[in-house]
Amino acid sequence: KRGAKMLEQSSSVEQNKRLCFYRRIAFVTIEIALIAAFLSYRHNITSLEQLNWFHVEKLDALLENATPNNTDLAEQLAKEVRILCWIMTTPKNHKTKAVHVRRTWGKHCNRLLFVTSQEDEQLGETIVVTEVEDKYEVLWPKKRIAIERMYAKYANETDWFFKADDDAYAYIENMRYFLYAYSPEMPIHFGYNLLYGGRKAEVYMSGGSGFVSSREAYRLFVEKAIVNTTGCNVNDYNIPDDVAIGECFRAVDVLAGDSRDTHGEARFFLFSPYMMLMPEVMTEPFWYFNYSFYNPHSCRDCLAKYAISFHYMSPKDMYLSEFMNYEFYTIDLPNEPEEVLPKKLSMDEVVILETDNIWNTQ
Repeated sequence: KRGAKMLEQSSSVEQNKRLCFYRRIAFVTIEIALIAAFLSYRHNITSLEQLNWFHVEKLDALLENATPNNTDLAEQLAKEVRILCWIMTTPKNHKTKAVHVRRTWGKHCNRLLFVTSQEDEQLGETIVVTEVEDKYEVLWPKKRIAIERMYAKYANETDWFFKADDDAYAYIENMRYFLYAYSPEMPIHFGYNLLYGGRKAEVYMSGGSGFVSSREAYRLFVEKAIVNTTGCNVNDYNIPDDVAIGECFRAVDVLAGDSRDTHGEARFFLFSPYMMLMPEVMTEPFWYFNYSFYNPHSCRDCLAKYAISFHYMSPKDMYLSEFMNYEFYTIDLPNEPEEVLPKKLSMDEVVILETDNIWNTQ
């Protein structure tokens, strides 16, 4: 019995060996077949695109027309609405702020200048102002000198001058689209309208997120306002710079334009998109409520479809905005209305509404 049992175990081991052998043969055969099939397929393809296992012809056709901007329209506007962007900065901000403007939205301007007190090749073209101290308290004379120089040098090749801080982010294509309706020969400027001291008669544009002025506005500023100082105080170095520019513009009848869209939604913003989109961030009234010319809002539906500029943007915010606007592709919906250029306006057709700020009681 013992011998028979050993014989039975030996026979079972032999069967298992044969089974393992057959399995190996089968696996090797399947592998060879797969390799042969792949090589045959690889030999007959004509391009790498044929290696795609999915049928993407329809998707590819859609992607050909899926761009973050209407490229043809953007190129047309870049030729017809020439914008010189100039950024106020200081040497300590060159590497931490200014250079990031140049690497992101600044490259979409027709010309980009940095107004500072020290040359820096990382910034490209600069206007170096050394006549006054490089400190916040004397920004007004620094800006006045910069405006004089850039107007003298670039007026013939520029339609609009856009001034912003080194922590602003601007959508230049949207700015061109908005400005298309206006002639650079109109004495007008646009931005976020504020009231100096809450006084309705003293309107100026916030300097942080930026304001854009016509060539004619700069001509009047340089040739009349700062020459005949009645109503334009060029000697008071302590006056806030954006307030001073607004004062000088008013002295020569440069209009403070209404940049809101047809729905009353703002295009220029004093804060970042996060602040403007989240109403709960602004739960308590602060200076922004009293000093806004138009009734201030903070909500998803308060931002214009074609927003132009934001303030208090970190370098990370700038790069994210640049990616989402210029490199992040979406498919245009078939029923999306085609955008058309706004109607050209004459001076008689320019409408500037009165203040509607319910928070201002002056």
